[in-house]
Amino acid sequence: MTDQRFAYEPVHDLRTGRFAGVEVVPRRPYDAVAVQAADRGWGARQVAELDAGTAVSAVVSARAAPGTNLQVDVAADTVLYARERLRPMLGTVAPLLEVGPPITAAAPAAHLVPALAELRRWGFRIGLDGAGRAFGPELVAAVRPDVVKLEPDLADGVLDAGSGAAVRAVLEVARSVGTPVAATGVRDPERLAGLYASGVALAQGPLLGGARATPDPDPATLPELLTLLRSTPGAPVPAAPAGPPVRGLAGPAVTLTADVTADTAREAMREHPDSAGVVLVDAAHRPVGYLDRSRFLLTMTGRFGHALWADKPASSLADPPRTVDERAPLPRALELSLAGEPSRAYDDLVVVTPDGVCRGVVTVAELWRRTIRPTAPAAPTVPAAPTVPTVPTVPAGPTVPAGPAGPPAPRPPSVAAGQSPDGSGPVADRPPAGPPSRTAV
Repeated sequence: MTDQRFAYEPVHDLRTGRFAGVEVVPRRPYDAVAVQAADRGWGARQVAELDAGTAVSAVVSARAAPGTNLQVDVAADTVLYARERLRPMLGTVAPLLEVGPPITAAAPAAHLVPALAELRRWGFRIGLDGAGRAFGPELVAAVRPDVVKLEPDLADGVLDAGSGAAVRAVLEVARSVGTPVAATGVRDPERLAGLYASGVALAQGPLLGGARATPDPDPATLPELLTLLRSTPGAPVPAAPAGPPVRGLAGPAVTLTADVTADTAREAMREHPDSAGVVLVDAAHRPVGYLDRSRFLLTMTGRFGHALWADKPASSLADPPRTVDERAPLPRALELSLAGEPSRAYDDLVVVTPDGVCRGVVTVAELWRRTIRPTAPAAPTVPAAPTVPTVPTVPAGPTVPAGPAGPPAPRPPSVAAGQSPDGSGPVADRPPAGPPSRTAV
């Protein structure tokens, strides 16, 4: 039975028109942690403990929908002071933590960024909720979250001259680091079309289903959402994914658990000289880090490198993995490979299943090769026509003059003797057969 404190709001991907996940939200306004803590005079740590316990309960209540992409809100206070309390969420699911503004105290970026990096190493996906107001574009660039969410009032003002400027700055930074932007509280088709035209990739709100009592997947389908977007004059219609899915390009990945030492990772690279890197995975085989061969070995073989790093966790030298859904088409995978830091432009993309499990890796070189030289289906073989033997030409001989006419052919038995075959009279009365006479004209 689901917890009566929570409701579940579907999230839709405007790029494909499909259901993209469920956000667990308070069912009633007074169920929100900020409201509960407002009149109690609690400090930051007490609020963080309450918020962490509420977030864990929210994830437990939504386990009735296995495989659903869950999103749960946590305050920045919780990330700073009670993130250890969030570990139980990783038992069966790795939800997206939507980190919102602090409730009672400031959350300086110098402390928040490393704390979020630690949560990501544990296996959590990270979202920034309230970007453009609670969090500026500089934090988006530093954290490189999995999603950036706009509050309803900012999403409504995305096309306005004032607040729209701040939102467009967030959109530009998010686009540069390859992070999708989501809009919340969407209420009308015109605003939805404007958000999509501005670059917003995900949306949720009353127009797209609103909060519901159970965490079941939303029944809205691709045709329904596309019809909704088409209903607005001038609204761009998202195109269906083109090209084969990237799952067919994935090769085996060299994977290690996230708690191995750097020396163990170095030995794995020595045993697999053809691999471009090592994927660090959690207990559920979800990627949590990526060790690029060149950068990792350069650090390990530098001056005092082995002595400094050999016994330390390899995750301390890892970068966040660049993941791509196995269902993504080739153009989308190529777009992801071009996003982000230029120094990581040639890192492998980690191909994951819809629930985030590592399926393999695909190299950027393979993506470009398939894009430039797509594999075309073989043309059907047409059987060759049978060979007609050539008949030799016989040279014409000399003309032989016609001789006297031979004996007449025997008449059919039904014709009386002395009569012509057509019964016109005696044969003797008719002129003899022969070549036509040449009468002078």
